[in-house]
Amino acid sequence: MKICIISLDFIPFRSSGLAIYTEKLVKGLEKKYDITVITQQPKGTQREEYIGNVKVIRIPPSKLDKTKWISFGYNASKVVSKLDKKEKFDIVHFVDVHFGYAYSKPFVATLHQSFNQRLGSAGIFPYHSSFLNLIERYVYYNLAKILEKNAIKKAFKLAAVSEATKKEFVKNYNIAPSKIEVIYNGIDTNFFTPTHSDKLKNELGIGNNTKILLYVGFTTPRKGVEYLADALKEINHDFKLIMIGKWESGYRDKFYRHVGEMSDNIIEVGYVNDKDMPYYYSLADVFVFPSLLEGFGYPLAEALACETAVVSTNVGSIPEVVGECGIIVPPMDATALANGINRLIDDNDLRRKFGICGISRVNKHFSDVSMINKMMQFYETL
Repeated sequence: MKICIISLDFIPFRSSGLAIYTEKLVKGLEKKYDITVITQQPKGTQREEYIGNVKVIRIPPSKLDKTKWISFGYNASKVVSKLDKKEKFDIVHFVDVHFGYAYSKPFVATLHQSFNQRLGSAGIFPYHSSFLNLIERYVYYNLAKILEKNAIKKAFKLAAVSEATKKEFVKNYNIAPSKIEVIYNGIDTNFFTPTHSDKLKNELGIGNNTKILLYVGFTTPRKGVEYLADALKEINHDFKLIMIGKWESGYRDKFYRHVGEMSDNIIEVGYVNDKDMPYYYSLADVFVFPSLLEGFGYPLAEALACETAVVSTNVGSIPEVVGECGIIVPPMDATALANGINRLIDDNDLRRKFGICGISRVNKHFSDVSMINKMMQFYETL
């Protein structure tokens, strides 16, 4: 079977969880299928190359960063249409549905989070880092929602990464439930396991009696870390917050305005190699994820798999991922977030209980093997 997968980012570049999703999908599928990936072309990369057995075709990115996926979707659709005449793909798969708005032939797509959700993610407004950023997002997301609806109508079949995502699109986009199949994202459960190292703690200069909080993610206003910054002022223990990942331009300044005098408690690590991530998850006493919207949330599953207690928010798929294995609080509520963190720090038995529960939950529902097997069944049925 020949499959064409269209994604904004692909190896060796990652700008979001969508890139991770694509990597895992391709890695699992290439063992059985003939895979071609259409992606954008960052500087220093070849127009066409093979990564293992996967053919990768890169499209020069748009100069308009705020609307790069719109131009990418349009250009990618033209490339796929032209390439299909030669390759005759059995499946064309847009890894986020809105990329397919300009494609005219039958395709399948994955649903993560809707632009309808983005528009109301911070109450009645989109998440944002400034007033200007709010205006930009509001205009952009309304345009994107129109294109997203167009793509959904064209899609032959859809895969949602969670039940919550499926419900969102069925309710607000008038999609028949039968058109959407839920296929959970998956992680490598043989790799993400409890992996402790005293060396890492010493390298970070953290004392033995200091509690460790951890946050992981590509940090945009969607992640709500300003509420975490406010919550830090209500933590009743000596602690350090380790932050891993890149920042969206302008948002880091907003975070530190909220942090204020607590900045000495922050350890920014930035980019961390994949191989080191289980050490960071396992080092933490509490993993904190104050997101305003998630289609799935890979860091949540990774933390649970490493036996780390979780505090997160009641938005999108998060309650579905965490289940009974962590503390869920309302979004944009710094006090509730602080109370959840304090509760876990104070209760060693509860942390251990959540840790054991988390490993079992991830192994049962969120393994990459399960994800790939279900995606193969999805393709074969089509």
